[in-house]
Amino acid sequence: MPEKRDRADMFLDKYRELEEELMKKYGGDEKAFGSPIVRFINDKESKDYRDQLNLCREIRNFLSHHSEFDGERIIQPSESLIRFLEKVTDYLRRPPMALEFATLYADILKTTLSQKAQTVMKKMERQGFSHVPVIDTGECIGVFSVSTIFTYALANGMTSIQDDMTVGDFAEFLPFNKHSTERFSFMHKDATLYDVCNEFEKKQRAGKRLAAVFITDNGSSKGRILGMLTSHDVINF
Repeated sequence: MPEKRDRADMFLDKYRELEEELMKKYGGDEKAFGSPIVRFINDKESKDYRDQLNLCREIRNFLSHHSEFDGERIIQPSESLIRFLEKVTDYLRRPPMALEFATLYADILKTTLSQKAQTVMKKMERQGFSHVPVIDTGECIGVFSVSTIFTYALANGMTSIQDDMTVGDFAEFLPFNKHSTERFSFMHKDATLYDVCNEFEKKQRAGKRLAAVFITDNGSSKGRILGMLTSHDVINF
């Protein structure tokens, strides 16, 4: 029954291709790190594939050690399992990139130090932005947010924002590391959506929650901003 034998061989070939991609992902050899398939199964990233991967692993082990009886295959993987292995391998080769889900720089609400604070706040409410990068001489020097206003008000005993106040009046609390309850992360343009999700799932640091991830051309706060993601952008991933 050559057709059935070919399907089993195809399954083993696809399984090996998946292993090779996972070896690249984890950057080591199987002897040093154990089965890359098992490692991926135990990784949060595999949550959508975990049960099927376990099944494929069991089938692969069976085919590798007890595959034939009287010259015939004992089991034949289904075509859907072969397609599943191809799907996971394709995901690893072309994972969803963070920039595909980010608000791109051209569409981000931005401000300068000279803009009126109340004008920016009204735009934030109207456009649905909670964090606004502050651009000065072409460089992002910080973020204007509700937290910025709250911290400034507490520090200065204010109960309202004056009409003539500019974003620059909040300069002390604009830098990324000056937000009292929030922090910001910077990732390289090649970051995947999973990388961003993983960053949002990390525990608070020094009591600060992650408010936004900025994707920059070099992965640093000094890099050119290409896009921005908040938890709302990755909540369904």
